[in-house]
Amino acid sequence: MIGVNDNKMYSNLLVFKFKNYELEYPDSIKEILSFSTNSGEFKELENINTLGKTEYKKIFIVGLGTTEEFNSVKLFKALGNAIKSIKDAVSDLDILDNLNEDFGYTIAQSLYLSQYKYKGIKQEDKKVKLQHINLISNYKESISKGLIIGNSINFARDLANMPSNHVTPKYLANQCENIAKEDNLDIKILDKYTLEQLGMGGILSVSKGSIRSPRLIVMQYFGNPEDKNVTALIGKGVTFDSGGISLKPSKGMEKMISDMEGAAAVIAVIKAIGKLKPKKNIIVLIPTVENMPSGTAYKPGDVITSYSGKTIEVISTDAEGRLILCDSITYAKELGATTIIDVATLTGACANFLGGINIGLSSNSDELSEQLINIGNSIGENFWRLPNNPEYMEQLKTNNADIKNTGNNSGAIVAGLFLQSFAEDTAFAHLDIAGSSGFTSPTEGYDVGANGYPARTLIEYLLA
Repeated sequence: MIGVNDNKMYSNLLVFKFKNYELEYPDSIKEILSFSTNSGEFKELENINTLGKTEYKKIFIVGLGTTEEFNSVKLFKALGNAIKSIKDAVSDLDILDNLNEDFGYTIAQSLYLSQYKYKGIKQEDKKVKLQHINLISNYKESISKGLIIGNSINFARDLANMPSNHVTPKYLANQCENIAKEDNLDIKILDKYTLEQLGMGGILSVSKGSIRSPRLIVMQYFGNPEDKNVTALIGKGVTFDSGGISLKPSKGMEKMISDMEGAAAVIAVIKAIGKLKPKKNIIVLIPTVENMPSGTAYKPGDVITSYSGKTIEVISTDAEGRLILCDSITYAKELGATTIIDVATLTGACANFLGGINIGLSSNSDELSEQLINIGNSIGENFWRLPNNPEYMEQLKTNNADIKNTGNNSGAIVAGLFLQSFAEDTAFAHLDIAGSSGFTSPTEGYDVGANGYPARTLIEYLLA
C-alpha cells in the first residue's frame, strides 16, 4: 500500500541528498544525518541505524547527484534502485519528499514500479516485505496521478509474466472487459465468427493452428468528442508464439509467453487513461491469437487476403505479428484514427541490433517520431528511429501476391515498412519492443521480467 500523509506514520525513513546542495530536513533527524557518510553521489544509498536517537529505527539516504545534472529520470532511477535494495529488508517506510519542486508524479511511479515482484503461480505467495509506504509530501495531486500510472503498468507486467495456459486470447478479452466496466469505457470484442464475416485474413490465418479462438479487442475512450483527432494504439497479443509451421528452436521457446507484451503495454495505457481522463480521443485495438503448428495451421507459401484486401504471400509463419497487426491497422483507419501507433515484440533483428537499450521506432511522420523520442528521453524510455528508405520495400515484392510477409535482411526495418504500407497516408509509428520489453536481471529499480515499456511514454504522449 502506498499513501500520502503529512506526518510520520511508520518506523523507517528515506530521505534524499544532493552532492552540492543542502536540502532542508526536520530538526528531529538533523543530528543523526550529521553522521552520514553519504556524499550525495547519484544512486548512492546509505542505511543509518539510529540506535533510538530519533523516532525512526532506520534512516535510508539516497544520493541524487548534482543539482545541475538532476532531472526526473535521475530521480526515478535513484529512488527505484533504493527501493529495489531495501524492499525485502523493512516492512514499512516513510519517504520525505522535501525536494524544492513537484516531483511527486515521478516519485509515485518509481515507487510502484520498483516495489513490483512477480509472484508466479505458486501455492505459497512470498510477498515483498515492504508492504506499507507513506509519502510525506505536499504534492498529493501529482502523486495520485503517478500512482494510477504505476498501478496500471504493474497490472500489465503481471499479464506479460504469466504463462500462456493462463493468459489466453479469451483471458485477455475478459481482463479488458473488467477494465472497461471499471472505468466506463466502450468495448467491443470481435470473435472468430465476426472476424470471418469481416474478412480479417491476417488474424484468422495466424490462429488456424490453435484450438484457442482469436479475438480482436477494441476499447474506446472519447474525452473530447468535438475533436476530430483520434489516436489508435495497437498491441500485438500473441499469447504464445511457437513460430507455427516455421517452428522456433525448442531452447528458449518458453519465453514466447511474452509475445503479447505489446498488448499488455496498451492495456496499461487504456487502464490509466480511463482514470486520468484527458481531453483526447483514444482507441485501443488488441489482436490476440496463439501461433501454433498443427494439421490446420497456415503454411509457408500460402497466400492470404488481409482485411484491407491486399494479398500477402506467407514466407515464414514465424513472421506472424505483422499479419495480425495489419488487419488491425486497417480497422483502426475505418474507426476514424488520424494517428496510429502499434507496439509489438516483432523482430529478433531489432532485439539483436538495439538490445535492451532502445526501442525500435519506424514511422512515416517526422513530427510523431520527434514527439515520441523526446517524451521517451524525458522519462527514461529510449527510442531509436530506423530508416524508412523505399528501397527496403523491394524485398517484399513477389509475383504471387501484392506483398510478402518477410524479406531477406534488415528484418526490423522491413517489418516496420510492411506495416507502414497498410497505414498508407495516416500518421503512423511502429514500436518494436523486442529486446527492450523486459529484463533478465534487476535493472534501475525494475525486477526481472516484463517492464511495461513503452506504456509510460504513450501515456505522457496522450496527456500532453
